[in-house]
Amino acid sequence: MPHPSRWKSIFAFSKEQRARHRYFVSNKDKVAEIVRAMGLDKEERQGMKTTIVEAYPGPGTFTRAFMEHPAVEKVISMENVSMFLKYLEGLRTDPELSATAEKLQIIPESGYSWDTYETLVKDGHLSHLESRVPKLGNDAPPMDWDGTYFALTLAPSPIVFFAQLPNTVHGEQLFAQLVNAISSRLWLFQFGRVKMVFVCGETVALRSMASPQDPRTRAKLGATVQCLSTPRQLLTGDEMEPYADNMYPPTPTIGPRVPVTSIFIPNSNISTGLQKRKLTSLEIEPLRSPLIDARDMDSFEFLTRNMFVLKSKTVIEGLKHTAPGANNILRLVAPEHPSMKDRPDDVVLPDTPIVELTNRQWASLASAFERWPFRPDTHVDEGRMRRGMTEYLF
Repeated sequence: MPHPSRWKSIFAFSKEQRARHRYFVSNKDKVAEIVRAMGLDKEERQGMKTTIVEAYPGPGTFTRAFMEHPAVEKVISMENVSMFLKYLEGLRTDPELSATAEKLQIIPESGYSWDTYETLVKDGHLSHLESRVPKLGNDAPPMDWDGTYFALTLAPSPIVFFAQLPNTVHGEQLFAQLVNAISSRLWLFQFGRVKMVFVCGETVALRSMASPQDPRTRAKLGATVQCLSTPRQLLTGDEMEPYADNMYPPTPTIGPRVPVTSIFIPNSNISTGLQKRKLTSLEIEPLRSPLIDARDMDSFEFLTRNMFVLKSKTVIEGLKHTAPGANNILRLVAPEHPSMKDRPDDVVLPDTPIVELTNRQWASLASAFERWPFRPDTHVDEGRMRRGMTEYLF
């Protein structure tokens, strides 16, 4: 890395460079602190080496730390911005990293596109894991979502995904879609229960961890994350402060609040969440037994999206708003229903405030809605295509 005094001229975070609203952790001590908190050498890993799949590495501050880590077997960095690629490539010839240079593989593509992950597999970047994880190699073991790898009991997956998410709606979209993929075991989850670690806006972390006892922050994102995984902050927003001492650029920019559509409609109304400057580090560990499976995921998405806009209302009011007659599914989750006899935590009472629904209750509602014979034939966003993540991640 060049001296920080030169960064302003070297790293032009412009539209032309395809790096607007990007950032990277620049403080080496903070990088080391986050990597330490990831627990790559924890006892439960039982000496198993880790493969890091890294998106948005920037010039490679984390890449270097991963290469130097004795518990890391390989680092696969995905970066499509030329000014960053130059410094990532430089890690291979850095004399200080000569002993670990072979660990690094670089894919010059964006971590936002599904094509990049197809390249990851097709070009053999995970070939060193063949016959050791599901779906890789002729002698690949069967899927063991409970977490047995390398014949080690309850050891976690040897793959860890890491990303410094852009400060745009696309960063939040990517986060949400990767979490959603846990239910269908698509993306890297086809190879097992892969842990994910993000450097992201503090609001994303707080919403992901918000409980039903936190009505101000509790929303669709938190219910989704917690039904599929265990979220944990590795570093809080306060621990990442002051911003200018730990991040580059020292003054963050806020990205557009417009999702990718066929027609770009400018929108100057930036959400409150993205105005927050604090960043944090968030770990997402998929549950061994997710509360939502692929069959119920569309119903879960439909219900949470439509009911959380009325989160101060009761469940029965929210269901009536969601679809005509949808309140009838409450009979399937009532305490007197035979299927609820031994599942008291899954019972949903009509007068429960929507914001107070637990993760198990959301899962129970989604399952009931999926079984309801009169549910809408199409209950997904208009224009959203079920492409199985074969083209893009959103």
